Amino acid sequence: IVWWRVIVWTGVDQSARSEPTTWEMGLLQKSDWQAQWIGGGDVAPNHDPLVQAWCEQVVYLPTRDSGYERERLLDKKALEQRPDRIATVKAAQPAVWLRKRFVISGPFVRARLYSAALGYSELYLDGKKISDRVLDPGQTDYETRALYNTDDLTAGLQPGPHEVRILLAEGWYGQSQGFFTPAFRYGNPLAIAQLELTRADGSRETITTDSTWEYAASAIAKSSLYSGEVVDGRVGETNLRWQPAAGSEKSQPLPVALEAQLLPPTRKVRTLPAKSVIETRPGVWLFDLGQNIAGWVRLRVDAPRGTAVDLKFAELVTPRNELDWDTQGRRAVGVYQHDRYIAAGTGDEYFEPKFTYHGFQYIEVTGLGKPPTAADLTGYLVRSDVPTIGHFSCSDPLMNRLHETIKWTYEGNLISLPSDCPTREKCGWLGDAHVTQEMTYYNYDMAQFWSKYSHDIRTSTALHGGLPDSIAPGRRPGIPAFDWGVGMVFIPWLQYQYTGDRRLLEAQWPDLVRFLEHSRGIARGWIIHDALGDWCDQPATIAMSMTRVDGSPFNSLPATTATMHFFHAAKIMTDIARVLGHDQAATQYEAWSESIRTAINDDYFHVRGNTYGSQTGNALALMYGIPAPEKVPAIARALAQEVEFGSNGHFNTGSHGSTYLYSALSDFGHPGVARGIFAQKTYPSYGYMFSLGATTLWENMGRFDPVTKTTQKSLNHPFHGGFDHWFYEAVAGVRLDKTAPAFKKLLFVPELVGLLTHAEGSVETAYGRAASAWKIEAGRFNWNIQIPPNTSATVFFPDSVNSLHEGGSALKTAANTFNGRPVTQSLQLGSGSYHFEGTLNAKP
Repeated sequence: IVWWRVIVWTGVDQSARSEPTTWEMGLLQKSDWQAQWIGGGDVAPNHDPLVQAWCEQVVYLPTRDSGYERERLLDKKALEQRPDRIATVKAAQPAVWLRKRFVISGPFVRARLYSAALGYSELYLDGKKISDRVLDPGQTDYETRALYNTDDLTAGLQPGPHEVRILLAEGWYGQSQGFFTPAFRYGNPLAIAQLELTRADGSRETITTDSTWEYAASAIAKSSLYSGEVVDGRVGETNLRWQPAAGSEKSQPLPVALEAQLLPPTRKVRTLPAKSVIETRPGVWLFDLGQNIAGWVRLRVDAPRGTAVDLKFAELVTPRNELDWDTQGRRAVGVYQHDRYIAAGTGDEYFEPKFTYHGFQYIEVTGLGKPPTAADLTGYLVRSDVPTIGHFSCSDPLMNRLHETIKWTYEGNLISLPSDCPTREKCGWLGDAHVTQEMTYYNYDMAQFWSKYSHDIRTSTALHGGLPDSIAPGRRPGIPAFDWGVGMVFIPWLQYQYTGDRRLLEAQWPDLVRFLEHSRGIARGWIIHDALGDWCDQPATIAMSMTRVDGSPFNSLPATTATMHFFHAAKIMTDIARVLGHDQAATQYEAWSESIRTAINDDYFHVRGNTYGSQTGNALALMYGIPAPEKVPAIARALAQEVEFGSNGHFNTGSHGSTYLYSALSDFGHPGVARGIFAQKTYPSYGYMFSLGATTLWENMGRFDPVTKTTQKSLNHPFHGGFDHWFYEAVAGVRLDKTAPAFKKLLFVPELVGLLTHAEGSVETAYGRAASAWKIEAGRFNWNIQIPPNTSATVFFPDSVNSLHEGGSALKTAANTFNGRPVTQSLQLGSGSYHFEGTLNAKP
């Protein structure tokens, strides 16, 4: 146990001390674990006819021609393999109970339960669940590491008899129902637990998982992350058949290391009562949550014993109020989102799954004994419980709605890793992660989350010959693509910039060097061609978008954007090398970046047009610093003109360009053009998307057919929302100064554009709250800013404001530059709260 306290000194030698508190060491060495991995072994599958019927219903059955040759081939494969897929689902084991009964002989002062699972688990002491964690522990590469938790049981244990139980399900370790690739599955789920009782004299009594434990098949007959969960309410305590627990099998991989789960656990973080329920056909009830989420529902059931109550989940319904299955990628995944509860017939019963989650807004329920009300069903948003630390709002309702929509989308893809959709994929694509990472630091406390995911990338890299796949962690194979794999460079660097933690840089340096060497090897004349490009960008018309089944870009060349990422990676490696003191490497990577810059400008820069060929190309070039300084204003102007006139005020960017477009416009002199994009109502625009009922960001706006109201793309996809930090930085005007990590220095740069009359944004930094709130009223400009203790800031005042005062005194400002642009009024300030007033000399 380590005791600690905090002492704070002010600038005038005042000090304050916190009360002493403690933290304690976990199990750091493999030798600290006396426990053994145990499980249910080859527990027999559930053969109940109602369970077996679900196994047939949940497997995808093609019913109509999609119109695409690729989908026809997938449908043909699905029909051919359907009997084998059904057999695989039927063979899946139930979740099992593991238990140990023991007697505590005397008093003790501390009780700690250390536990981990290969799969998902819940822990119970004397019949009560120990914690509020769900879908626990977080997914990892199980060959290399598993995460363990520590629970304090001191208050719940007294001398006398007790029972500890573990409810264990397949999770990602035993995944078998989805994509139907045997390589996804590691083996039968296992658990490990160690209860340590410390007595007053320092002696310890340890109770561990071993051969004295027992197992029994639980009421959870089937549980899969892709299909769903089947729970038999008729199975109670008296139905459990206890047998000696089994150990691990020689063929199944075990983790090399057990590491403490430091990221916030997954929890039910929001409750959403059903907005409505209607009967679409006799006995078929459609509930609507009014919001697309990732999670599950709790349903009240009052039905005769043995009634199968089915819950089917979808993001979208057809005009006839039937579930539209296409957005969940049923052809690729091979199953539907479908839970089943078998009623016990005891009156008011409640079904709530434990080890699956769905992406959905609508729930179709059949088998209820009587008509339900909306109050009978409640939805839960489930995610890693990272604290919310940011706030943004402004005078534009659409911007506010979009900001909240981006957060809903991101939170629906945040279950121990940054995933790309909660239906089809549920896996951590590196490309989707790195384009959304920066905005997360303004909204959530993500330090531990990104550290965990960076470690996932490192362990996955070790499993792929030292190079990153496009997915981490897990056994889902990705697509070899440089612009996705380069996330292994971008992610730890952003983590360092926003948290100041250089440990990730040190740990990953050898892998980063190996990746850059590999990238140099696949480049042809410094140009990278192995790339996916600006995925899911927006062509000029919906009809054009419908000509492609995938998300390959229409508006920019993958080689252009990938090579720009290559340039950025080389620049980052230069900076990392300097932080770590690798001077020779810094010189090498700086030379590389100049060679890449030359190649990009020679091959892809149109001299007369001052353009790199697309909104995405120009935005990346400006934000990465690729053009010669004297070319920057012309390129920024060309970008603004392409948006205004080439695209009639609309964006046409995809997953990579959307993150940078608005910052490139506003930071380089065209904030009004950036603001104007949000005023659009026609395709492609966010106003258009909202007019079609969107509550989360869509994977591909152009693939939504506005006539039939159908799409084959996900309706909960965060990679288009990577620009959300722009709301804080340019609209509210508070941002990290990247010359000093962890908000040690800040920039305050509000852009007064369009019809905005006020905006505010704040973020809790490691030093305290940084905030900016401005308002225009009756020709006056009022601006409040807050600079945290032990930090400093550069404050840039809008050129349209004069007669500046602070606290009643006239300000003496100085000229400055921002991104190479001259700024006539700026200040250097230390920590504190400030109120500025000024007069508008022009309509903003």
